[in-house]
This record gives sequence, structure tokens and C-alpha cells, in this order.
Amino acid sequence: MKCEMCHKADAATVIRKSVADEMQEFFVCQDCAHKEARSDALHITQPTPAPDETGAVSGVPLMGMILDAAFEIVGRSLSLKEPACPVCGILRDEYRKRSRLGCPACYEAFSKELDAAICDLHRATQHTGKTPEKARAAWYRQQLVNALEDAVKGQRYEEAIALRDQLSKLNGSETEKGGSPQ
Repeated sequence: MKCEMCHKADAATVIRKSVADEMQEFFVCQDCAHKEARSDALHITQPTPAPDETGAVSGVPLMGMILDAAFEIVGRSLSLKEPACPVCGILRDEYRKRSRLGCPACYEAFSKELDAAICDLHRATQHTGKTPEKARAAWYRQQLVNALEDAVKGQRYEEAIALRDQLSKLNGSETEKGGSPQ
């Protein structure tokens, strides 16, 4: 599985973040996990230390801030309950390991994660591949019928005659191929 942040390296770590008041898991590579830990450490508010007699500011070392952020992330992840399907009871980790869902209700229970995974795999949420020949012919025929109806309603009779001829040629070629005309 690829990293859900950079989409380049293999995912090796899970990060749980609160996004729009909802806890979400992100499977990320080590580099993105380190970057996320650093950004979390920068967002932690620390009291500003006062300067001493020499004017130097003695602050919390950077490593301490990183460790605080890491402990906060681990504490949040331990307090979370693993989401499960209400019908079959499969946990998210189980279906991610097996790459299979347990029942039809799992599609609804894990819909947000599945949408993200499908978008990540196919780079779209709607199929844009090839269409079967019969489906393409049926779509084209329906377009001709709709255009013919519009031309008749608009009293554009020359256009309607041309569309009728195209439709009859299409039906004639289908009859030659062994299909049934409609």
C-alpha cells in the first residue's frame, strides 16, 4: 500500500488525526510520519520562557517537544475504539489485512475509507474506461431518438428527416448483424 500523503513510498506507519471532529487513520511512509510529528510538535503551545540575567532564553529543547507530541499521538490512538461493521463485526484492521470485506453492510460502515482507497487506486471515483459496443450503440440510438423528438417539437422537419434516416440506417445495420431493431 502506498503512503496516503505523498503517494510515492510504501506505507509503514499509521497516524490517527482528528479531521473535522472525526478521527481518521492515515497509512503513511516513515518520512511523512516524521514530517507529521514535527508539524504536531510545532503546534503544541509551550509557555514562553523568560530571559535570565544574561538575556539568554532557556527553553524546552526541541527533542522534548517532539517526544511530547509523540506521546500525545500514542495516547490518542490508544483511547480510540477500532471501527467495526455493525452486521458482521469485522474490524478495520482485519479488512485492511485481508483486503476483503465481510458483508454488504461493510461497504457502508467503511464508506469513507473505501472511497479514499478507490480514488487512490484509480485516480477517480467514476469509471471512465471503455464502454461495451452494445452499450455505446444503445446510447447513440437514444441520442438520435431524443434529437428527433426535439426537432419535431421545434418544427425543424428537414433536420427531423435526416435524423429519421440515420436512425433507420442504424436499425437496418443492427438487423443485418442479428440484433433486433427497436
